[in-house]
Amino acid sequence: MNDRIAEIEKKIEDTIREERMLPDGCRVVAALSGGADSMAMLYFLIGYAKRHGIVLTAAHVNHGLRGEEADADEAFAAAWCSENHVDFQAFHADVPTLARKNSQGLEECGRNVRYSFFRSLCGPGGRIATAHTLTDSAETVLMNLAKGAGPRGLSGIPSVRDEIVRPLIRVTREEVEAYCLHYGLRFVTDSTNLADEYARNRIRHSVSPVLRGINPGFERAIFRTTRLLRQDEEFFRKLAREELDQAATADGGFSLRSLDSQPDCVLSRMIALAVQRETSVRLDCGHIEAVIKMIRSGLGNITLPGGIQCCANGNTLFIHSESGRTARWKTPLRLPETLLPDGRVFCVQAESSEIKNREKINNLLFNNRINYDTIMDTNSFVRSRLPGDRFVPAGRGVTKTLKKLFNEQKIPPFRRDRLAVLECGGEILWIEGIGPSQKAAAAEDTRRAAEIIIKEC
Repeated sequence: MNDRIAEIEKKIEDTIREERMLPDGCRVVAALSGGADSMAMLYFLIGYAKRHGIVLTAAHVNHGLRGEEADADEAFAAAWCSENHVDFQAFHADVPTLARKNSQGLEECGRNVRYSFFRSLCGPGGRIATAHTLTDSAETVLMNLAKGAGPRGLSGIPSVRDEIVRPLIRVTREEVEAYCLHYGLRFVTDSTNLADEYARNRIRHSVSPVLRGINPGFERAIFRTTRLLRQDEEFFRKLAREELDQAATADGGFSLRSLDSQPDCVLSRMIALAVQRETSVRLDCGHIEAVIKMIRSGLGNITLPGGIQCCANGNTLFIHSESGRTARWKTPLRLPETLLPDGRVFCVQAESSEIKNREKINNLLFNNRINYDTIMDTNSFVRSRLPGDRFVPAGRGVTKTLKKLFNEQKIPPFRRDRLAVLECGGEILWIEGIGPSQKAAAAEDTRRAAEIIIKEC
């Protein structure tokens, strides 16, 4: 073995050890396309697995995109694994059809298909090894730079992400080709890698050669930059997570005062983290800047990608997914307790010493006294709001729409469909968060008063 190949193998081994990629005795699924990168990785892992008691499987996905060429790639990968006594698993998918069905791009859909298959093979505690190289990471940085990405986008491809590991992430593509040549490893070439209609290929064929002419080691120079950016990003994200937890309010929102006290570099990451708790959609800089502006002003409502609603209401910022919006519901009133569709319990309790001693009542969302005699045993329901609902709040003597009342009470739009409405004989007698109607309100001469309590279970 010549010195250069020994250096490449040491680089891979050091990466695995320093990044704690592959625990001894674990199961590893190696993503195998049949290209030079994946063939080099698999060949290295065969020897590494024997030395460390690792159970190795090669996994190939045929995306149904390149017809006979894709079938030939699969046949090549299967034959090579058979010749070298490597467990081989293949999966066929019709990615174009799946992408249309799920309203996804081909690249996103293909990625989801691949990793779903890989995860099904590796199981709990296993690892998925992909053959991304230092060159791939440098190209990713250049693509993201052209799009105006922030530090996270300029941090390159991570060496480890959850169960996904990248043993070749410090090795250039030129080194991979030298490795394959040394060991006589055959590989296939995806024809799409040659087409310049893909942005990554234009960078590979036109941009990288220019940078390599300026600095032959430009990929490693980018690696140093990405490592520094990643360290900074990890620090700021940790700080943002801590500050976001501190800013959380009891009603599921975040204190606007706490948010507004943060510098933009921390606040932007707090927003991104808060949105990630609702959806997998990743926001771009423009969306985050719009939310920051709303926080600084203290008011507003913004709809973000993925159906995310950001609403500055009173002293609180609410972030909510429209996909989780509650459907309309209606259930017959049962006395004294009615189970609501969301699992809460709607209670109507005649006043007693227990009710009057409110300090002994636990887990109450909202309490209100009501004239028990106004509640009918039949034709009574607890339901969600409906379009056109109107209500006469106790003590105000005016009829208002529920929409206007909710606006006055500064109840966030995404919470309104969950609020319980008591309807008796076609008339609204009580609304959660608002209270009783003029007709149903308990007064000094009320013979039988009751307390409406909604218990969170």
